[in-house]
Amino acid sequence: MPATIKPEHDFARVIAISSGKGGVGKSTLATNLGIALANAGKKVCLFDADTNLANINILLGITPLHTLEHFFNNDRSICDVLTKGPGGIDIVCGASGITDFIQYSPLQQKKLIEGLHTLEQDYDYLLIDTAAGVDETNIRLILAAPYLLLTITGEPTSLTDAFSLLRILKKHHFHQPVLVVVNMAADQRSAQTTFRRFKKAANKYLQLQQLHLAGYVLADKNISFSILNQQAILLNYPDSPASRCILQICKRLLTVFSNIKQHKTPFSDYFYDLALPDDIDLNSVNTELTSPPDIITTQKSSEITRPDLLATGLSQTGLLRASHYARLLGEKKFNR
Repeated sequence: MPATIKPEHDFARVIAISSGKGGVGKSTLATNLGIALANAGKKVCLFDADTNLANINILLGITPLHTLEHFFNNDRSICDVLTKGPGGIDIVCGASGITDFIQYSPLQQKKLIEGLHTLEQDYDYLLIDTAAGVDETNIRLILAAPYLLLTITGEPTSLTDAFSLLRILKKHHFHQPVLVVVNMAADQRSAQTTFRRFKKAANKYLQLQQLHLAGYVLADKNISFSILNQQAILLNYPDSPASRCILQICKRLLTVFSNIKQHKTPFSDYFYDLALPDDIDLNSVNTELTSPPDIITTQKSSEITRPDLLATGLSQTGLLRASHYARLLGEKKFNR
């Protein structure tokens, strides 16, 4: 009998989830989207690459035994630093002090690549929650991922910073599809208006044609409550407007990916090519971050306000940090 040929393994769908600026709900979206995919029967790993603040574990009130810091500095495999999260997802928790991993030794870079390759073989979806902005680590991760999910809001600063991120990516031959989620939207109409304005500017000034509206998330006071309680809104308030929007985004993504031939080239192979050369110069970024005027044309107030946060006057990032420090203070007092 001839030997049975084992079919080629299908690698995980790798999606970099990013934004031009902080405070637009990127990590909240990444976390709940991962849970939604897991609820749909997919095996999901959420990789927290936001080195400005280890957001995911704080959002979910998790104290991981090991983080990426242990992966790089100690003899730990990528599987050793996986943490079980709510809703059936696995999490690679980030840690401060690893922002320079691109400049690590070849041995350390090789270790990261091997770790990513392991994750790609074990999961259906690998969601990379990047830091906001245009630092070198961010740019490399986004360039390496087959898909970019870009989180924006209707606020002018969000739109201009997101446009600047795309401009930097375009400068480095970015051609991946961009899936846009309009977060904190007042309603469907304002979300569509925001997306059309953003897409028009990207098409006209950057010649980026592959911008697609993956969906929108309505402004919802339950998001603020969930952040303060360090719980996923999809689990804490499953019938809330924001949760229903996230489930709809998940459904759309699953439908799209089911119609696309599965990638046979792993994300880590892309990353290997991008991690080693030192070819990204961001010294002139600050002088180039001007945006075309039609991105920030006058909007109705309902399109740029966030009613779920106006009552407290805090951004989601502010709520997250406040919740984190409150928990730390509580633990310190309890230990005494």
